[in-house]
Formats: sequence, structure tokens, C-alpha cells
Amino acid sequence: MSTTTPKSILVTGATGRQGGALIDALLSQPDIEEKFKIFALTRDINTPRAQKLLDKSPGVIKLVQGDLNSPGGIFRNINIRDSSSLSSSSSPSYSSHDEEDHVWGVFSMQDKDSKVHANYLDPLEVKQAFGLIDEAIKHNVQYFVYTSGDRGGDALSWTNETYVPHFKTKLHIEQYLLSQIQDRESSMTMRWTILRPTMFYENLQTPNTSFGVKMFMTAYRDTLGPEKRCQRILTKDTAGDEFTFRELDEVFKSVTGKGVPPTWGLLGSVMKIVARNYGLMLDWFDSDGYGADIEKVREIHPGLMSLKEWMKEKSVYHKKA
Repeated sequence: MSTTTPKSILVTGATGRQGGALIDALLSQPDIEEKFKIFALTRDINTPRAQKLLDKSPGVIKLVQGDLNSPGGIFRNINIRDSSSLSSSSSPSYSSHDEEDHVWGVFSMQDKDSKVHANYLDPLEVKQAFGLIDEAIKHNVQYFVYTSGDRGGDALSWTNETYVPHFKTKLHIEQYLLSQIQDRESSMTMRWTILRPTMFYENLQTPNTSFGVKMFMTAYRDTLGPEKRCQRILTKDTAGDEFTFRELDEVFKSVTGKGVPPTWGLLGSVMKIVARNYGLMLDWFDSDGYGADIEKVREIHPGLMSLKEWMKEKSVYHKKA
């Protein structure tokens, strides 16, 4: 029996796609109980989605109720002992400093404001990210993982803010993370990883493949044309596949018997204006585009799922085929 103390990891966005994918990956590790304790952050620990997450491994996962706008409260809740679900409304028994659950690692992703702002930065995402970084440093976190986004490949992504508000915001957060670590190098040793995924396969669907998806796919087709390549991934990966709209349409046909679900071209144009963030992102796909080294990623992780594999095995479309 191992006497090693499990490392405590705070996962934000735990009931979402990326946080959930990370938790699944951790739970797949052998002897997980000896290696990690997962503190899964959620706004409400009593929701069915949160309880379903807890049921995956009650011995490893602890639900933590908290608000990314108040990151200090999240760390305080983690230090409540003897409960699988931790919230400020609990009747907490606070541990002493020597006994508290020290957070070894943080997986950081934030909420987003769908509005476009004049300075092209999302104030909600920036506030939450900066606050979590500051609290992680304050609590001597040893490893910080920030999930950002690709902006044209590794070389360009360090400095290329792009004209897409969502992408520009993430570069701003990356730079803050690195500046805070560098400013404190003499007094702390927090290691870090920045993940830069491309666009997710799951964005090709909603639970009901709604009309909104049809509008997006129409705008996508009309902006990039049939032969412009675009990279996409499964949420659990970093980069997975690259294809044109024509190739995407062929995969849809092979899996469902029908092409990509379209709508009238005018509605796609309207969507780009109304949902300006998405419109600018599509324009950037056409003018610049992702630059992840998919072959290198495949060497590191041979299990990357292709678009066709995802369509057949994971998407809502295969159920309708």
C-alpha cells in the first residue's frame, strides 16, 4: 500500500467539456486514488450534472461550490475537510494549516462574455483568469495549466493577438500568467503549461443539431469556400484533423446519408453580424487560420480521433444515421 499523499488538483469548468475531459483522463490512470484528489469546481454542487460527475469516482472527486469571480472563496472551500461536496453553505470544519488540503495543481478555464467589447478584450474572462492566477500564486500552487487557443501555430501564438476578441483575450491572459511567475521567480516555483487547442468537433453540433448550427455552418461555408482547410479536434485532444468544407460535407454524407445541414445564405451573413465574435473568427479562419502541427501531435498521442471517427462514434449524428 502506497504512503504517498495524493496530489490535489483544482479543475475549473469541471462539468463542462474541457474540464470533464480532463477529469476523465485523470480517472483513467491506474491507481488513481493514490495519485490524485480532484476538486471539481461547480456553481452548484446539487445539480444533476454535478452529482453525475461525483458518481464517477466518489473516492477521488470532491465537488467544490464556488464562483470564479471570487477565487479566494474557492480555495477556502477546498480546505473544508470530511465531505465529498464542499460549499460555503456547508457547516464546515476548517482544518489547521498543517492538515489542510494543499492544492498542488490548477486547471484553468473561464466563463466568457458573448459581447464584443471596444478594446477587444473580454472583461469577465480576464477578471476570472487573473484572479485565479493570483490566488494560485498566493496558495503556493505547484503546477498551473491554462487552456488557451491556437493562433496560427506555436511560433505565432506567443505574440499573435489576432483581431478576434476571444483569441486576443487568451493571449492577454497567457502574458499575465507568465509575467506573474517571472516577477516571483525568486520566491516561488510554480510550473506551467499553456494548452492551445484548435476548434472542437463538438461545435459542429448541439444536443439537437439546432437551427443555430445550420446558420453557423452556412456562414462557415460561405466565408471559407469549399477548399479552404480548417483544423478541428475532439475536446480531449489538442489537435486532431484538418479538412475543407467539401471534405466535411463528404464525411457528413458517408455517416448520415446527407450533407452538412445548411440554411439560406442570407441567414449565415446575418449571423456573422449579430454574433460578431463568431463572424470575426470565421474571417480569421479564412485570412490566417490555425497552425497546429497535427503530425507532431499524432506522434505524441497516436489515439487522436479523426473527424469521421468522431462522427461515427461520438457525435449526435451517428444516432440519426
